[in-house]
Amino acid sequence: MRKVLFVDAEPHIQQLCQEELREEGYEVQVAGSGGDSVRLADSFHPDVVILEVLLPDMSGLETGRIIKGTSKETQIILFSHYKPPHHLSEWGADAFVLKSANLDRLKQKVRQLIPKSQAA
Repeated sequence: MRKVLFVDAEPHIQQLCQEELREEGYEVQVAGSGGDSVRLADSFHPDVVILEVLLPDMSGLETGRIIKGTSKETQIILFSHYKPPHHLSEWGADAFVLKSANLDRLKQKVRQLIPKSQAA
């Protein structure tokens, strides 16, 4: 099954995104901080990690760089109201989606980033 790790400090956003992504057929885990997401990514082995840029313990940018450094195959989507200040590749991110209540763009980006061989 395709795996997504969703990282955001807001529990209601975690729940909403988890439900939406599960309806799309993904196995979803959530984390509320950068440190928790790094540990969870190490054991869960997600295909895609969706990261809020503003996290309580470290930035989503730094978190993404750490996760990408240990798992080159994992795709990173930055999901925030704030566009990152640098080019995405400098932070190990593969995509950026502007945070909104409409999750269609986010779901579309996840579908694009998961390899077709894992789409079943």
